[in-house]
Amino acid sequence: MRNTQTRTGIIDRDETLTYCRSLHAVTTTDGMNLVMIRKTPIDRKPIAPVMLVHGLGQNRYTWTLTRRSFENYLIANGFETFNIELRGHGLSRANGSAYPAVFESYLFYDMPAFFKAIGRLTGGQKLYYIGHSLGGSIAYCIGSRFRDQLAGIISIGGPYSMAKGNRLLKTIAHTGVTLGRWYPFRRLQPEVFYIDYIGVLASLGLGVLDHNWYRLPLQIWHPGSIERDILHERITKGFDRTSFNVIKFFFKWGTRKKFISSDGCIDFEKNIAQLTSPILFINGDRDYAVPVASVSEAYEKAATKDKIFKTFGGEQAGMHWGHIDLIIGRHAPAITWPYVLAWMKKRLS
Repeated sequence: MRNTQTRTGIIDRDETLTYCRSLHAVTTTDGMNLVMIRKTPIDRKPIAPVMLVHGLGQNRYTWTLTRRSFENYLIANGFETFNIELRGHGLSRANGSAYPAVFESYLFYDMPAFFKAIGRLTGGQKLYYIGHSLGGSIAYCIGSRFRDQLAGIISIGGPYSMAKGNRLLKTIAHTGVTLGRWYPFRRLQPEVFYIDYIGVLASLGLGVLDHNWYRLPLQIWHPGSIERDILHERITKGFDRTSFNVIKFFFKWGTRKKFISSDGCIDFEKNIAQLTSPILFINGDRDYAVPVASVSEAYEKAATKDKIFKTFGGEQAGMHWGHIDLIIGRHAPAITWPYVLAWMKKRLS
């Protein structure tokens, strides 16, 4: 599954670049057939590989859309990218992989397989890990294990203390856990949680959800921060599916004061306390899905001396940032993208 092709893509609106693209099948030790997309510059040798890891029930469109692409921006600046899709998501689901049985399936099977595959393709070159939302949280759990392969970690809205700083999310989490205890038909629990259906419904209500008067603290972008056509594509293509068990894990995570495994046996605080790779934590000042309070503890506990916590907001009068607009917002190409690029280039060995 390598069929390398030369393609032309958009960086932002009318700015384009040409690159090489190939699909790579990655098999985990428990037999899941996952997929990642590799893109390399066509006119130069890549300066470093970048692994792009999506969030909860998302997919490759987190990083690249037809009118705006952070992934293509990285390629235009000399990096090669590996846009991975976790089990049960996007092309990995199309390639036959099952939905995750538990959250830890990502940690124990998917991430080791992707690290191994990328290392083989790049000759063991150290890579940058960029994770959005749950993708950032995954880095907290596995970063110490792969420290020798990491040039640095960028966590964009990656929660550590789930729902902290958002009372409504905390209430939803407690309600979900309570309903789960009362539900009498455990064997009839749905296998799949269809976040893609939520995306379709949201796309029909953008007149309300994307209005400055909308105040319910559940939206994952700041109203007006993303052009309507780009926002529509992001939530209709980029919203995907995950297992109901992973959603249940999120509910439990939101009711606990600690970040622990599904069975309660693994304290992920110990993992982040062993992180020694450079880490950049990024948050939006109006990110209600993952407020600053939900991430700050990860910054405090990370062992590395090379760590930065950057909250975007107020760069211009009235400018604010949510959760997904940090990557695909109208001002991202001028503000967040260059900041991440500069951080990465400063740490090139």
